[in-house]
Amino acid sequence: MKSFCVFGLGRFGQTLALSLAKSGHQVLIIDEDSDAVNALADAVTSAVVGDPTSEKVLRAAGVLDYDCAIVCTASNINDNILLTIMLKDLGMPKIVARALNEGHKRVLQRLGVDMIAFPEEDTAEKLAYMLGHDNVIESLDFESGYRIVEMRIPPSWIGKTLLELNLRRREKVNVIAVRAKGGPVNCAPSPTRVFAADDIVSIIGADADVDRLAGKK
Repeated sequence: MKSFCVFGLGRFGQTLALSLAKSGHQVLIIDEDSDAVNALADAVTSAVVGDPTSEKVLRAAGVLDYDCAIVCTASNINDNILLTIMLKDLGMPKIVARALNEGHKRVLQRLGVDMIAFPEEDTAEKLAYMLGHDNVIESLDFESGYRIVEMRIPPSWIGKTLLELNLRRREKVNVIAVRAKGGPVNCAPSPTRVFAADDIVSIIGADADVDRLAGKK
């Protein structure tokens, strides 16, 4: 279980907060809109009505007790950037921020945020899944009940081959591609290829099986 602060309860922020809460994570929401906060209050760990760009509000809410802050406000770029700067100054361990456009994205990159989300590309549910699984780089719902993810390999795979791991039997997933760090994608990996620490794999399987494997450390 992880813990997240979600700032901004537009449609994207609401869906993200609910998705994280339903996955069993602790979620703190902060927004000036009391109706939006109250609508989600029973579904999340903690709900605060207040100005998220106020350091007093942030400290009173205990944001530094959480693992990750997600800045979902994007329509007001000034508030988005101000909140990001405040969170950095407070020492927030991990910050994810929505970007409105490429210029906004470059500013957030200069500020050193850990992840930048474009709502048009990153749905709230997808972002929630990726934030809940540290190993996952990309996720795609293949069809109802099945998922494809691109992920960093678990440490237990290092030095072993696909043949030794026997993932189809043991984990009920199929490896459909392997990529070494900085190298091309291999869509037909040899069963005797030895995994290295920085390898990336793409796997497909039922949601529950992929989720279990993506959560391994």
